[in-house]
Amino acid sequence: MLMVSRITPRQVVALMTKGEPMQFVDARGEPSWSGAAEQVSGAVRVRLPTITRDATRVARNCQVVVYGADDGEADVACVADRLRGLGLGPVRILSGGFAAWQAHHGPVQAKDA
Repeated sequence: MLMVSRITPRQVVALMTKGEPMQFVDARGEPSWSGAAEQVSGAVRVRLPTITRDATRVARNCQVVVYGADDGEADVACVADRLRGLGLGPVRILSGGFAAWQAHHGPVQAKDA
């Protein structure tokens, strides 16, 4: 597995402010996902067992930012690596995950059903 570089919420917001297109990928595991009411605005949920199908909903030709609940979720790096392997990119992992995004007051929306 290749190392996927990380990006901080501050860096993401700075790029978005400059008009850089971003595609967020919610890779939270089942317990974190089930217990959450919100997701990053515009995020697409991608899970390892269904990644090939889920990846078809991920925008191409833009920066892809994959996040979990926090830095402790093991699937996040695997999802990011697989997305890159499927030709998406550049793919980065959001440092601190959704918790850090919320702490930075990044845009969120009600979770997709």
